[in-house]
Amino acid sequence: MTGATRLLVLALTAAACSPAPAPPQIASPVAVHAATAPVAAPTVRLPRTFLPTSYDARLEIDPSREDFAGSIVIAGDLSASSSTILLHGRGLAIRTARARSGGKDVALTVTPRGEDELHLQAAEPLAPGAWTLAIDYTASFERVSTAGAFKQTVAGASYVYTQLEAIYARRVFPCFDEPDNKVPWKLTLDVPAKLVAVANTPIARETALDADTKRVEFGVTKPMPSYLVAFGVGPFEIVEAGRTQRGTPVRVVTLARRGADAAYAAQTGARIVDLAEEWFGTPYPYEKLDLLTIPLTVGFGAMENAGLITFTESLMLLDGRASKQRQRRWVLVAAHEIAHQWFGNLVTMQFWDDIWLNEGFASWIGAKVADKFEPTWQEQRGVLDRRNKALTADSLVSARKIRQPIATTDDILNAFDRITYDKGASVLAMFEAYVGPDKFQRGVRDYLAAHAWGNATSADFAAAMSKAVGRDLETAFASFLDQAGAPELTATLACRAGTPTLELRQQRFVPPGAPAATGGPWSVPVCVAYDRDGKRAEACTLLDRPTGALPLDAKACPRWVMPNADGRGYYRSVYTTPQLIALRDEAWPQLSSVERRAIHFEVAAGVAAGRVSLALALSFVPALLAEPDHHAIAAALVTPVELDAWVPDALRAKYAYWMRTAFGPAAASVGLAAKPSDDLDTETARRALVHAVGWIARDPALAAEAVQLARSWRDLPQGIRGLVLQLAVDADASLFDKVLAEVRSETDRERRNEMFDALAAVRDPARQAKALALVLDPSLDLRETVGILQDTTTDTGLAAAQAFFRAHAAEILGRMPKDATKDGVGALSALFTRTCRADQRDAIATYVTRELSHYPGAKLLVAQSIETMDQCIARRTRIEPQLRAWLGGIKLPKTK
Repeated sequence: MTGATRLLVLALTAAACSPAPAPPQIASPVAVHAATAPVAAPTVRLPRTFLPTSYDARLEIDPSREDFAGSIVIAGDLSASSSTILLHGRGLAIRTARARSGGKDVALTVTPRGEDELHLQAAEPLAPGAWTLAIDYTASFERVSTAGAFKQTVAGASYVYTQLEAIYARRVFPCFDEPDNKVPWKLTLDVPAKLVAVANTPIARETALDADTKRVEFGVTKPMPSYLVAFGVGPFEIVEAGRTQRGTPVRVVTLARRGADAAYAAQTGARIVDLAEEWFGTPYPYEKLDLLTIPLTVGFGAMENAGLITFTESLMLLDGRASKQRQRRWVLVAAHEIAHQWFGNLVTMQFWDDIWLNEGFASWIGAKVADKFEPTWQEQRGVLDRRNKALTADSLVSARKIRQPIATTDDILNAFDRITYDKGASVLAMFEAYVGPDKFQRGVRDYLAAHAWGNATSADFAAAMSKAVGRDLETAFASFLDQAGAPELTATLACRAGTPTLELRQQRFVPPGAPAATGGPWSVPVCVAYDRDGKRAEACTLLDRPTGALPLDAKACPRWVMPNADGRGYYRSVYTTPQLIALRDEAWPQLSSVERRAIHFEVAAGVAAGRVSLALALSFVPALLAEPDHHAIAAALVTPVELDAWVPDALRAKYAYWMRTAFGPAAASVGLAAKPSDDLDTETARRALVHAVGWIARDPALAAEAVQLARSWRDLPQGIRGLVLQLAVDADASLFDKVLAEVRSETDRERRNEMFDALAAVRDPARQAKALALVLDPSLDLRETVGILQDTTTDTGLAAAQAFFRAHAAEILGRMPKDATKDGVGALSALFTRTCRADQRDAIATYVTRELSHYPGAKLLVAQSIETMDQCIARRTRIEPQLRAWLGGIKLPKTK
């Protein structure tokens, strides 16, 4: 599942270290005479006394209604005599329930146990063996949350969709809602005759029940867990997308009258499946693949349901002038979700503590597929960006482990974060580089073959990989999976007795402002590039102790060493000033683009830690900017743009002048207006440079051009439209008023989001107040407008947004989707902790803790946002004096 929504924009960064987790505890089987025993409190996992072997569910789904009726027949095995059976169920009104075995038919009394479980009670103990449970019930569609079965209305037409990961199947069916119960499902939907129904499998039979209703029976699925069951009902438009090379039919199922916007998805879907099949060496596991559009999602952007992948509208539907960036984003997300059909669906993790086996793998292989799909995107170079995000997330002492023990349901929901997705993928990339791609691919294929249609654990994967590569990797994998945080390596060159040696030392990376923490040692694959008598050479070792040494094959002492060849190592590197100067002035031509960006990432960390001067860090910017690579151009701008938050008002004119001088020529070269010949590098460079020069440095010429272009902004290419509108709305009050008046009537969701973003970013206090008022407008969807609170761009604007929330907190939180409250609260907590000022730290920490941390699952997110604030304050303390000194030395041109 890919998380992508404006409501839940939250940068989670985390780290914590502890011993390897114990396996999740499973409740003991119900005793023989359980009827006389008290009902135990709900636990994370159900007892294994009754385990389903198949489901046969029939639902009455009419999108014009607010509720639905269901009946389900659950076949299963009772392992011990018991009068009690426990199932998951939430918000289900049970009408009748019976248990049947042979000729015996037993009535069951059903009562809720907590919020998520159903207690099924027979008058007498049921004998061990095969039983069938038949349950009739009703439930309501969600109207705001996008969890369980939910309803959305677009242009007067209503649709019903499902999102059952992680623990939402229980809102649609009474079931055993855990990933290791993987069995066949049969689904039947009774729906209005004029509507289209889709599910995981092809339609087996469709019959008319009456003039207005039809029954759609779908084929029995392959074994799968409850969270992968999916269906959709509505006036869908079906776009045929051809077949894969092996003959699997692919379709796009989209909103009414939106088939034209689904053209790119239809053109690319089958090819992405082919590329995934080629790498896995295993056929796509299901009978068909439907790609289903959802208008608006909260808490996820796409979901890998078996044979029926769902995508939020803004990912899948692209207009005819879609940018390369938008096309790339679609391919990356589609490749991620299609990869799940193997990782997660064909082979499913045993429990949620191993969700990285789904998400980390899909992120890792998705980049490979996208790189094959369009080599000019150079997607493998982007793997470093994911690693850097993961290392940033791991810099918090409060971070999760990849394999975090699951003690509560909140732990399940918190598992879908950058540690799972980005750290998981980055650890895989590191070990792949260490053992070699061919051996790693063999290990993955062996793992899939051994566990097909079943469940597996991290230990199963590590064992398969160890066998494939011919050496033990289980200990090394465990060192990254079962402790939080990241190693920080110091590499010191020693040239004694004519034998150059790189002396290595590892410790837990703990940035300034973080509480003390310990960890390690990790078993770290370390590969270095170095100067061997004037030419580049490489060497590798496995550092599994706090210290180690790596001999370098060189006659003379190397003039430079880059301690993370190709940037694949999941560790931080400590550089001294002489090492950085040598890399910049001597090694640069012999380093890859990825290695140069990896160095630059560590340079920024060195500035924050007080080890690297700001002037030295900025000296790397021109070298990165000179590369014709969108990854490098974006990296070059990170540090200069981040300085904007810390520039004193008295020095802002000098900062803006430097930004225009440093980046203005490049921005002028790419221009603001898009061209038909633009490639991905040009598009990315334009957005990054125009933002830096036009927005951060407030270049008047770019602002004037944006105002001119924005007079017909709806006609602009998608890739530049939002940025042009942001610049123009900020520069022109009349245009702001026009956008503010028109946003309520805008029907295109993507354009509406661009309008909200532009209104949110405006820097004039009076206009910002008008924009904030939209958050409380009952005619607008809070899921779209709440971003106005979070997208402020100045200290003054941030303070205004905070005051607005304080004044209207109850109303805002009351209208938020209840299933996104945890993540939404995390984002709102970040709204306050972005302040990054020592004199306000304690008051902010007290406020967000008191007001927000009591929501389910929010305690960790609030703690992490406070720790993020503490680290920001520490960085500010180190950087501000250097920033003042550097800007003080800049001379402004004389004005006439």
